[in-house]
Amino acid sequence: MPALRHGYSAETRRRWPDPQRHAAQGVLDLGVDGFGSRRSALPREQPLSGIGRSDHRPRVPGLRTPVLQNPSWNRTVTRVLDRYVFRELVVPLIVSTVSVVLMFQANTLIAYSEYLFERRVPFTAVLQLLLFSIPSTLNLSLPVGATVASALAVSRLVRESELTAMRAAGIPIRRVLSSSVVMGLLVAGLSFYLVERVKPGTEAQFNATLRKVLVSPEAINVRTNEVIKLDNGRYHVSIGVIDQKADGLVTMRNVMVFHQPKRGEYWVATADTAEYKDEVITLIRPSIFQFEGVTCIGFEVKDKQVISERIGLDTFYGQPQKEEQTLTELRDTIRDLRGRGIRDQAREYEVEYQNRFSIPFACLVFALFAPVFALRFAKGGPFIGVLLSLIIVFLYYNFWVITAQILAKKGILSPLVGCWLPNAVFLAAALLLIWRSE
Repeated sequence: MPALRHGYSAETRRRWPDPQRHAAQGVLDLGVDGFGSRRSALPREQPLSGIGRSDHRPRVPGLRTPVLQNPSWNRTVTRVLDRYVFRELVVPLIVSTVSVVLMFQANTLIAYSEYLFERRVPFTAVLQLLLFSIPSTLNLSLPVGATVASALAVSRLVRESELTAMRAAGIPIRRVLSSSVVMGLLVAGLSFYLVERVKPGTEAQFNATLRKVLVSPEAINVRTNEVIKLDNGRYHVSIGVIDQKADGLVTMRNVMVFHQPKRGEYWVATADTAEYKDEVITLIRPSIFQFEGVTCIGFEVKDKQVISERIGLDTFYGQPQKEEQTLTELRDTIRDLRGRGIRDQAREYEVEYQNRFSIPFACLVFALFAPVFALRFAKGGPFIGVLLSLIIVFLYYNFWVITAQILAKKGILSPLVGCWLPNAVFLAAALLLIWRSE
């Protein structure tokens, strides 16, 4: 014990004159893990969080020189620490993200397998479909990857007592987790770039490829006396009788088209015959009536009228066209739908707009939440914290589905609240856990 006393400053010896008695009481215990153990014997004027400051440096008993007293050496150690923790994050991030993407790809293949295999689609076309679907699946996979990477890295640091050594050197937990936060910011930026710059184009290519494979009268399920809704409800097409041809041409009889170009203005076109080919409906000698309110303001008979709005598979298979739009296009669509009084559909586009920001932000939330959660349960086993973090991710997604996809789209919650409420709840929980861990 005299050796321990020898390394203390005069101020320390004044405050703790009997090191042997304090050691017996556990005050000089340096086995700190940050969760339930007692603080080290460092004087109160030298806190553990003193890293990066030029005064009140923590001292280790037995040493005459404070830890990290040289500012240049302090910066070097900090850079080494950041690189070390960041390397621990990279491999789990890549492996876990790729694994989840492959799961989504398998789900996509299963969803369209009935149509793909019945029509004997070439294998190259199937590969194109899977390739074009990667950006949309990455949007949901990156938060999971950030969670697994953060939890695995921190669990290993605790399991091999490296975090204990860092804390003994005066490095607070929040400083160790800063690399995880930086990783979360980078992943969030990548997710936002994909969903805004890459996903709209690849989603359009995916739908175009799928149309070439699947668009036919059977695929779009056009039947007698069927009403088809096109272009966000601007067109409603009622078909009486259908005659299907071998070359993909479909002739229709007793066709009526209802069109609403803007709120309060309507026109109705009726035709004895019409044709459908390459996703376009052509009316033969239609009679067109124009209405303003309940008043007919115009009548015209044309030789041919083409409905240029293509019949997209989103109408029949639930693939939303809003996923093909950028943020600017989404805003324009929302204003257009509101102007025409179609508030329910406008709300769906608002939910998509908010999700463009909230889902990438979830990467940062989980980069904060997962490591702290893993710290709490790291002693239970190497993968207990990771497993529990994954369970939290699934709880988050279920919470997000309820608030954003159900309550927000039904109008019970606003799109802003519905999409951001899960992030707010989990971020508050993460900050609370970090505060308690310190």
